[in-house]
Amino acid sequence: MNISELTQTSQWKKFMAKLYGWGAAVVILGALFKINHWPLATLMLIVGMGTEVVIFFFSAFEPIHEDVDWTLVYPELAGISEEDDFKHASSGKIKETSSGGSFGKLDEMLQNAEITPELFEKLGKGLKNLNQTTQNLINVSDAAKATNQFVDNLQTASESVSSMAESYSNASQKLTGSVDALIGSYNNSAELIKDSGKNIAEQFVSTSQGFIENYKATEEKIQANITAIASGNQTYNEKLELINKNLSALNSVYELQLKNTNEQVKNSQLLTGDMEQIINNLKSSADETTIYKNELAKLNKNLSALNNVYGNMLSAMNIS
Repeated sequence: MNISELTQTSQWKKFMAKLYGWGAAVVILGALFKINHWPLATLMLIVGMGTEVVIFFFSAFEPIHEDVDWTLVYPELAGISEEDDFKHASSGKIKETSSGGSFGKLDEMLQNAEITPELFEKLGKGLKNLNQTTQNLINVSDAAKATNQFVDNLQTASESVSSMAESYSNASQKLTGSVDALIGSYNNSAELIKDSGKNIAEQFVSTSQGFIENYKATEEKIQANITAIASGNQTYNEKLELINKNLSALNSVYELQLKNTNEQVKNSQLLTGDMEQIINNLKSSADETTIYKNELAKLNKNLSALNNVYGNMLSAMNIS
């Protein structure tokens, strides 16, 4: 089975109907998420657009609609175009083609019903005889004769009328059957068009209602945001004024602090100079302390030597 045969099956038509319905629901749901900025709005929008792509892809395989040639069923429609119908409808005239076809079909029905010109001629003669008989009834002297002729003519006319009535009944039955078939066809077409229009109208109404509800909700959110922004702007202005006051006070404090810092820097510079002098003095004192230490070491050595000398002298004196 190829694709063209598959698209003609009832399963394919049912599948496409469900695909259109469910796919449209997913697309609208994705748009609803995106409009209301709900969580996962981007993901839902991608899913909706992807579903729409799938719908368009499958719709490309649907068979092209073919116009039905109604002239095969109703030959009197042959040669009639939409422009000709419009022109003749606006001018109040009937197309000769359609009229000719209708009279031709009526002639065919009368021929099938065996209503011949002879039958109409007999009927005319009977009615003429009836008229003459009625006029002859005025003459009282010819009453009997007129009565006999009237009865004969009336019987002939009755037979002609009965034959014509039977033929007309047969033609009416055939014409009624054709009209009933045509009306049934038109009723079926009207029902199909009505159901399709109703489904489309219901889908359009539901979609429009959803869009209106979303628009109203969006409008309410915008109004709420505008009100919040207005109140926020007032609060922001008040806080901005307070911040300006605090900044002014902070600038004053900063200027005072900067002035004190400058004085501290100057004092630090003076202190640094004094510290450098003290360090230099300490360095010179350290050098002198080293010299003093060396001299003390020498003095200690000298004192030790002197003590030895004095000790030896005392020892020598004690011995003598």
